[in-house]
Amino acid sequence: MKRVCFALLLLLLTPCLIEAQNKLQLNTGFKAGVQASTYQQTEFTLEGYNYNKKSLNTRIGYSFSGFLRLSKGRPYLQTEGIFSIDKYNFSFEPESAAAEAAIPRYKLTTYSIHVPLLLGYNFVNTETYKMSFFTGPKAKFLFTSLSDQDFISFPFVDAREELEPLTFSWVLGLEVSIANICFDFIYQVGMNNTSKYIHVPETGERFIFDRNVDVLGFSLGVTL
Repeated sequence: MKRVCFALLLLLLTPCLIEAQNKLQLNTGFKAGVQASTYQQTEFTLEGYNYNKKSLNTRIGYSFSGFLRLSKGRPYLQTEGIFSIDKYNFSFEPESAAAEAAIPRYKLTTYSIHVPLLLGYNFVNTETYKMSFFTGPKAKFLFTSLSDQDFISFPFVDAREELEPLTFSWVLGLEVSIANICFDFIYQVGMNNTSKYIHVPETGERFIFDRNVDVLGFSLGVTL
């Protein structure tokens, strides 16, 4: 009789347990990460100096973010507010064969806020371990007046690049969660040009430096 009663009780509770498992959940958390950037642009000429994609020396950038996740069972929707510091180093070569005393370089550091909207799915979903794939668009708001630009060993001074204040990208990523600790691996594909032009006051010329930014990143976070 006890077994029958237990079986009936379990049968009655099963729909409630399924419903509880699939109810909407709201989670917040924080992340910190590093990222390396590259450009889809292949070549560019600035006042007799050639940039080649192979000469982009990647410098590591940093990001700090807070996220908000709405989930129901395996699928989830997530948005973030990300503060990012990105660093780039471009090397140039003279068009002529004459040797240069120093290799001309352009060093750039930018500061920006990113807001993605990501759709994810937990293809592994246990109580203590989860693994998910996520994808979605991301908007980048650049603080153009705060960017650090340094044209080194060029024969001109006061050159300045005008950067696009708003750009978009598409994010692909994989997240692994153990308890409340999460690890994110992302690849970000630039969808539009990040630069307007480079202005050289001495000659009055403007050079178009079209480039879309691709980013490979890793972050470590905590879900509250």
